[in-house]
Amino acid sequence: MRLVHAPARWLQPLPGLIAALFALLFAGFLLVTRGETEQLRTAQLEQDMLWQKQAIEQQAEANREALLALAATLPGQDYTAPPFQARVLTLIQTNPEIVGLAIHNGGARARWTAPQARHTQPFSGSTGWGALQVVDGQPLVTYTTVTPDHGNYIVATIALDVLLQHQVPWWLGQRYQVSLLGPDHAVLASKYQRQFDPADKAYTIRLDRPPLGLTLAARAYNTPRTLLADLLPWLLFILAGAMLASTWALRRHIRKREHTEAQLRSETALRLAMENSLVTGLRATDLEGRILHVNRGYCEMTGYSADELTGLLPPFPYWPPEEIERCMAASDAILAGQLDPNGFSVRFMHRDGERFDVRLYASRLIDGDGKHIGWMNAMYDITELRRERKALQASHERFVTVLNGLDAAVAVSDTDTGELLMSNLQFDRAFGLPDWRGRCCIVPFVKRRNEPPVDAEWYDIFSKRWYQIKSRQSVWVDGSAVWLEIATDITALKTAAERERRQNETLQQTARLISMGEMASSLAHELNQPLGAIASYASGCRNILGSPDPNLKQLAQALDKMAEQAKRAGQIIRGIREFVQRRAPSRKRCEIGTLLDTVLGLLGHEIVRRDADVSLQQSTDLPSLYADPVMLEQVIFNLIKNALEAMDATPPARRALAISLTRDGDYLRVTIADRGPGLSPEQLEQLFKPFFTTKDTGMGMGLNICRSIIEHHQGRMWVEANPGGGSRFIFTVPFSEEPDAIEP
Repeated sequence: MRLVHAPARWLQPLPGLIAALFALLFAGFLLVTRGETEQLRTAQLEQDMLWQKQAIEQQAEANREALLALAATLPGQDYTAPPFQARVLTLIQTNPEIVGLAIHNGGARARWTAPQARHTQPFSGSTGWGALQVVDGQPLVTYTTVTPDHGNYIVATIALDVLLQHQVPWWLGQRYQVSLLGPDHAVLASKYQRQFDPADKAYTIRLDRPPLGLTLAARAYNTPRTLLADLLPWLLFILAGAMLASTWALRRHIRKREHTEAQLRSETALRLAMENSLVTGLRATDLEGRILHVNRGYCEMTGYSADELTGLLPPFPYWPPEEIERCMAASDAILAGQLDPNGFSVRFMHRDGERFDVRLYASRLIDGDGKHIGWMNAMYDITELRRERKALQASHERFVTVLNGLDAAVAVSDTDTGELLMSNLQFDRAFGLPDWRGRCCIVPFVKRRNEPPVDAEWYDIFSKRWYQIKSRQSVWVDGSAVWLEIATDITALKTAAERERRQNETLQQTARLISMGEMASSLAHELNQPLGAIASYASGCRNILGSPDPNLKQLAQALDKMAEQAKRAGQIIRGIREFVQRRAPSRKRCEIGTLLDTVLGLLGHEIVRRDADVSLQQSTDLPSLYADPVMLEQVIFNLIKNALEAMDATPPARRALAISLTRDGDYLRVTIADRGPGLSPEQLEQLFKPFFTTKDTGMGMGLNICRSIIEHHQGRMWVEANPGGGSRFIFTVPFSEEPDAIEP
């Protein structure tokens, strides 16, 4: 027993001696480090001022870029427009140092001043940074930028004192008194704590931007030494003495420790029983990695008994040969104290050769004296969990692959914050989002609404491309409300539609010229009538004038008749010229009855030649149309002409052409019915297709052009069988009852 307790007698005062030695060393350390502290403060001051300089210069550059961006949006837009004023308000609110903003057209007087501005400086006549001015004790500087069209100048007034107050963070103001000095080193603005006194020595650094010759100065606050700092070495000596006294007091507790150790052994046995009941594998190793203890769960996982494992050093027998390097790396990391809070994922081998995946967690093993004596490892079997995770990962990869393979741009954003939660590769490429973007917000393509879902077209002014937008509200994986937006590039479709429109316009012109060729004989007949009447009236006038007593009243009537016939001939020629003139659609208010009369006048000779009976049924409450009258005349002309030609084989007694003008809600409904042979179902399916015709001559473009004209007027055209024989062509166009209606 004496041999056992002898070391304990001289070890008992050892902590006190160590504490006294530590106090002496610590006191010396305080004296040595006092000078180093001042050097560190100086280095910290230089580093903080370099950071503060960069912050102020970056804010000045940010203000300059914001003003350039604001100027870029002004051309073509009224500066009194709400969108432009909203941008100005946002700029002033987010940059409080901008205290004034005005728009000049080159003169000294401002055309417009922001209502939120507090100070406005006059325009100096040049762009860029202006001279430093002090107005009412406030240092001000102006920055002037010109719009891209060089029509306006935007002059912004920046308060340097406000810039300093917002750019110096609170923690820096707690350390130093920061001042902004002018070119003459006079103090323009300062930020400081009034309860602290600054030191005499100041550190200055010159600002590179804006180019005004400004200097940033900082003075560290004097921090008086506390009484505790002076008394700390003495307190350490007192603490060392107290520790020496406590060492002697520990002798009184030795017997109590023996009793406590007995209780500890009992408690250890209980904890061992609890430990062996766990399904988690537990392993204790010393600092060299030697196994000190394993529980029952660890033995069941590896297939080795506790006696077989205790005392072994790495590599262990349950490490698979193919995983030796990986297992050794995990073991070395644990022994080196590089403990990963997420654990180490390794693969072990059962004694019978079966492999299984485990997650290995490690922590320091501390004995009863608080000494680090080794490492405690907890092992969890994650074979099934890893199998499920791989299946989930494979499913996710398939989903991402399909999503990135789409030609459409897909994005999911939070409903409340607008944060971009997910996007596919096409979305990132189309709208220039880099891989390193991190968290960001997106602006909706179109105005969102819950019901019905949004389907609209959107034009990207930057890439100059058209997109078909489909927006749907949905629920994200965490239960939050999100918007799913799919943008499909339809630029090629838009281009094709525009090309088809131009082609249809060309075909319409061609069709009008062809129609004019077919109408040549009718036009000759129509013009011969007024010309023959004019010749007759002229002969009568000559006879009246040749009589001894001319009847002047009769002569005046004959001259009026001649003028009417000449006017009629001019109207016929002018109508034909407008009909064949190639021009862009020109909408104006017109009456359907007037258009129909014009067409019937053009086809009057054709109707008489074919001996057709034309009947007209027209409602009395038809409003005006807002359309291109020449285009509608062409549609009516082609439909009536086709109806007349369709009745060539019909007996003259049955050649009836019925025209009906009725109102169908907000639309005009025009029906042209003939008594021809009618159309077969196969012909009805292809009737409006380009280059399809049922006649021996013709291009087959007339009905296709007619349908295009009607659809251009937001109407529709179709054909159906006429009861009693023949066909009935019907088209509708919307009315425009508003007096200020404009072309859509």
